[in-house]
Amino acid sequence: MLRTCLYLILLSAAWVQLPAQQNLIPDPGFEDWDGTTGFPATMSGLTHWYNANGTTDHHHVDNGAGSNLTGLDTTCAVGQGFTNCGFPFAGGGVLGAWKGNGPDGSKEWAGTELLEPLVPGECYEISFWVQNKKDRPGQLMETNQWGVCFSESQLPAFNPNLSDFSFYENQWVATPQVIAGSEWQKVELTFTADAPYRYLFIGFMGNVADATYNAYTDAFMIGFYAWFDEVSVRQVSVEVPEDQALCPGDSIQLEFASNYPLSWENGASSGTASTVWAAPDGPVTYRVTATGEWGCTAVDSVQLSIIPPQLETYSALLCTASEAVQLGGGEAGTWSGPGVSGPANGVFDPQAAGPGVVDVFFDADAGCASDRVVSVEILEAPSPVWSFTTVSGCAPLEVSFSDQGQEPGMSYQWAFGDGGVSETPLAAVHTYADTGTFDLRVSVTYFEGCTVQDSIPEAVRVYPQPEAAFSFTPEAPDRVNNEVSFIDETQALVYQWEWSFGDGAFSSSPAPLHTYLQPGQYEAGLVVTAAGNCQDSTTQLITVDNAVRIYSPSAFSPNDDGVNDYFGIGYIGLLYGYQLNIYDRWGGMIFESTDPDAKWDGLAADGTPAGTGTYTYVIAYSVFPDESPDLLTGELLIVR
Repeated sequence: MLRTCLYLILLSAAWVQLPAQQNLIPDPGFEDWDGTTGFPATMSGLTHWYNANGTTDHHHVDNGAGSNLTGLDTTCAVGQGFTNCGFPFAGGGVLGAWKGNGPDGSKEWAGTELLEPLVPGECYEISFWVQNKKDRPGQLMETNQWGVCFSESQLPAFNPNLSDFSFYENQWVATPQVIAGSEWQKVELTFTADAPYRYLFIGFMGNVADATYNAYTDAFMIGFYAWFDEVSVRQVSVEVPEDQALCPGDSIQLEFASNYPLSWENGASSGTASTVWAAPDGPVTYRVTATGEWGCTAVDSVQLSIIPPQLETYSALLCTASEAVQLGGGEAGTWSGPGVSGPANGVFDPQAAGPGVVDVFFDADAGCASDRVVSVEILEAPSPVWSFTTVSGCAPLEVSFSDQGQEPGMSYQWAFGDGGVSETPLAAVHTYADTGTFDLRVSVTYFEGCTVQDSIPEAVRVYPQPEAAFSFTPEAPDRVNNEVSFIDETQALVYQWEWSFGDGAFSSSPAPLHTYLQPGQYEAGLVVTAAGNCQDSTTQLITVDNAVRIYSPSAFSPNDDGVNDYFGIGYIGLLYGYQLNIYDRWGGMIFESTDPDAKWDGLAADGTPAGTGTYTYVIAYSVFPDESPDLLTGELLIVR
C-alpha cells in the first residue's frame, strides 16, 4: 500500500501581501457635502453623515466664519473655548458634537451607514482624531468616553440621553482617556461585533456616572464639545487554503494571507512564515492568527487529513465450513491478509482464516482513494446482539428491541417480563403500562438445531409520571406589592424545578420569590423533574397592575440659595400621557411640561422670576396607555 507522491497547492503564482483592509466609513473626514452655507449648517449638507441624536455640527473651511453652526474659522484663536475656531486634522471638514452637563444631559450623535455590515464574531480596529473645543482657561470642560456605537437600525433603538448604557455595552466602545488641551489626539479602540451592525454613531458614549471629567460648572445649559476627524473602522482578517485530504506519504505547500502580521501553530510546531511545507503522517490542523495594530486578532484554520482506506463488510456471514469466495470485482491491485489465496483476484478461504473477524486489504493501482479494507466475519456459532431504544423511562413506556447481530435468526420468541410476549422477527415493540423493573428473555433460532437462549436481568425500569401544579401569592400583584411567592404543588418526588416567570427571569428553587418590575400580563411556567428524569409542565397567567403614587410639594423658594429652589413631583409607577400645567392667579399658564422628571425653576414664560404668591398646578396622567387621563390639581406657594 505504500506510495510516495508530492502535491503542490498554491493560492497564487507568487506570494502577494493583502492590501490594507478597507475603511468601512464612506466619508471618514466629513468632506463629501453639497457646499451649502448659511444658518444653520448642521449635518444636512453631508452625503453620508446625518444626525442620529440631537443636532451635531459640520464645520468646514469653505463655510464662512460665524457661530458654531455656520462654519469653521481658521483665523481666530485656539484655546479660548470657541467651538468654531481651529484647523481640521486633515482636509477641510470636521464634525462637532456636544454633551450636555448632568446624567440626563443631551448627547449629540452623528450617524453613517457602513460600506458593509460588520461580521459577527470578527474584531475591528477603530480610530478617530478628536480635539476638545471647551479649552478656555478657567472655563475648562474636559471628559473621556468619546467613542462610537454600532446599530442595526439607522437611528438608535434606545434613548441615548436617558438610557442606562450598561444594557447596551455590547454595542459601543469609547476611550477612557480624558480629552484635554487644545491639540488633536488620536483615539485607538477595538470592537468585536456580536451582530451584523450596518450603522455607526459617533459622539459621547456611556453613562455619565462612569465618566472621568473636569467641568468648571454643572449648569445644565453648559456642556462638553469636541471635534472629530478621520474616522476609521477596519477589520482584521486572515485567509487560509481549503481543507485538504492527502494520501499517506504526500506533502503539500500551504500559503496564508493577511493584511496584518500573522503566525501559525499546529500543536507540534509554530512560525510566522506565510508559506509552509507540510508532510503529515496523521490528521493535523494549522491554526493561523493575524494580529492587528491595537489588539484585534483574526483566526482561521486549515485541516490536513490522511485519506483512509474504504471500510467494507462482506455481504454474507461465513463459517469455518464455508467454501472459498472471491472478494474482489476484477479491479487492478493486490490483495493481502489472513486467508487470501489469490493476491491478484481476491480469492479468500475462510477455513484457512479461522473463526473471528478478519480484515483483508486491497492496495489499488488507481490510487489511495480506491484502497479498501474488507471485513469478513466467520462464526463458530452465531450470537445475537441486542439493541434497546431505551432502558428506563416514564409510564407508559414504549421500548423497541432489536437483534443487531451480523446474522439474523430465522425465528424469535420474546418475553418482556410483565407477562407480555411476541414472535415478531428481528425486532419487537412493547409498551410497559406498570411501573417496576423487568427482565428480558429471548429465544433465537438461526437454523434447525441452532437455538440460542439469552436473558438480560432488570433490562427495563419504568417510573411513575408526575403531574405538575403550582400556586402563587398574592393573587393580584401590582407595582407596589410586586413580590410574588411561588409554591410547587406537584404530587410526586420532585428533585428539579425549572421556573419561568414570563419576563425573562428563571429560577431552579422549589419555592422561589420573584419581583415583577413592570405592570402587565406574564405567563409563569413550571417544569418539574421526578425520579427517572420524568417531566411535566404547567403554566398560569399572572396580571401585575400599574399602581401609581404621586407626591407634590406645596411650596418652594426659587432664590438660588441651593435649598428648595425647584418645584417637581415625586412618583411611583408609570405615568402615561403626562402633562403638567402651572397657572398664575389670573389663569395664565406660566409653565408646562410632559416630562414627569422635569422641574420648574420659578421663572415665568417670559423668563422673568414669578412673583411671591399662590399658583395652581394641574397634572394629567393615565395609568395605562390609551386610557382617559386622571387629573390632579393643587396650589403651590412661591416664597422668596
